[in-house]
Amino acid sequence: PSPEPLCRWQDSDGSDHWAAGDETHDQIVGFYRRTWEHADATIDELALDAPGHVPWWPEPYADTNLFAVLVHVIGETNRHAGQSDILREGVDGRTGMRAENEQPVDEEARAARFATIEQAAGAAASAGAREGRSAR
Repeated sequence: PSPEPLCRWQDSDGSDHWAAGDETHDQIVGFYRRTWEHADATIDELALDAPGHVPWWPEPYADTNLFAVLVHVIGETNRHAGQSDILREGVDGRTGMRAENEQPVDEEARAARFATIEQAAGAAASAGAREGRSAR
């Protein structure tokens, strides 16, 4: 288990998908480094057939092993690298690779999410302008 509290991605409100106005570069990079170090330690310490459980995976896949999790992470990294998939999700609301795994799009929630992201982006741009920085 992660030494830091993490919620299931399905339970997240999405606010962890971008940097908050009060988060520093060092905090964000530090979290990434701690996560990567924990993953490396897990891979180093456990055998590939070490059992695991992913509660949000459907049965019969929830009881799994380290090898299957690593293959899943490689697939997710490949799918999301460059964030093209996230852009597509923002356009059409589809979230899965296969129709049978997708949830119906909640247009009201999607619009609220879009407004939240727009507000966060606007606040970041305003803060950057006040500090004489350009958005990157």
